[in-house]
Amino acid sequence: MSDRPTSELTIMTFNVGNGLATPELLVRLLRHSGADVIGLQELSAEQADAVDRLTRDRYPYRIVRGAGFEGRGLLSRFPVVEEEWIHLIQHRPDLRVVLDVDGRPVSVFVAHPPPPKVNRQGVTFDPETIIQIDQLAENVTGTAPAVLIGDFNMTPRNPKYTHLVDSGLIDAFGVAGTGRGATFPTRPGRIRTVNHRMTWVPLPPVGRVDYIWVTPEFDLQRAWVSRANAGSDHLPVLARVTLRTEPRRLDET
Repeated sequence: MSDRPTSELTIMTFNVGNGLATPELLVRLLRHSGADVIGLQELSAEQADAVDRLTRDRYPYRIVRGAGFEGRGLLSRFPVVEEEWIHLIQHRPDLRVVLDVDGRPVSVFVAHPPPPKVNRQGVTFDPETIIQIDQLAENVTGTAPAVLIGDFNMTPRNPKYTHLVDSGLIDAFGVAGTGRGATFPTRPGRIRTVNHRMTWVPLPPVGRVDYIWVTPEFDLQRAWVSRANAGSDHLPVLARVTLRTEPRRLDET
């Protein structure tokens, strides 16, 4: 048995809606979130600039790319010792970093696979998206201890959710959360081809599409959906975890 101490940390994922979350409200939410590590998706250029400038005292380690739907970011109180943009699918780069968590390397992946499409077979992912999710699962489980966070554009009923579970990843809210955990949509989102004027209309979220996945080296204390969304069409998801000295057996999940 290792004599290393355990490390506790709070992780958050938040799709900021490609500009829907105003920079001022977004920065305020992030600064008061209590999270140690935050993964962001759909960062606009304006959002990324505000986050990078105005959160540095809380999160001295920041990687932000303001590119709209392809925008990603990671904020951390732990040092970043390695970073890489992974291009598993065109126009959908995933961010991989390695954090120094109390002297222990922890890999964190921030991902946002494209949404499924409606066709004759129903609502399904494109083949390249399926490959992206499969490769993410392989990469994450192969670099444990690791965390995979992001908007996956799927509910737990999707077959790819089952694939992630079968790969050995643990859904933090699915294990340690209460209630339905719906995160989307809180309002109409932006559409690439339509500049519609109804994005301010409030909606009751009905789908759980935003996830924090962890490898078995983590114990889950609790997970929850925040109601402070700063104007995005998604709600943030948070999880309090402990990095244990010895990994959990899969039959303990």
